[in-house]
Amino acid sequence: MFDLWGNILIEIGLFTLFGVLYYFYQKRKIMHYEANKGPILMGMLLQSCLSEKNDSSQPELDGVIEALDDYLQNKSTTPPLALLQSFASGDACSPELKNVILESIEEYGKK
Repeated sequence: MFDLWGNILIEIGLFTLFGVLYYFYQKRKIMHYEANKGPILMGMLLQSCLSEKNDSSQPELDGVIEALDDYLQNKSTTPPLALLQSFASGDACSPELKNVILESIEEYGKK
């Protein structure tokens, strides 16, 4: 009888230990994401802009790509949020890219 209750208590203890370890693991991942949110979002925006770029010359999109690249290469200390906002409100931006840019700016503002 004691063997059964002893096994149950050991299993509960192990599950509790694993649950606490998993909690701290997830907390560390979330804290790491929040600390690096700017570069992660700007990197995803750069990938989206590069996928929208055609072979034809698009000076406004080229400027956005260069500004994002400068931020990611640490040539600029602040993300180009104003440039992204003005590009998203212009006619040169596709609706899909506009949605991606606006959602990224909104997510960045939740910092």
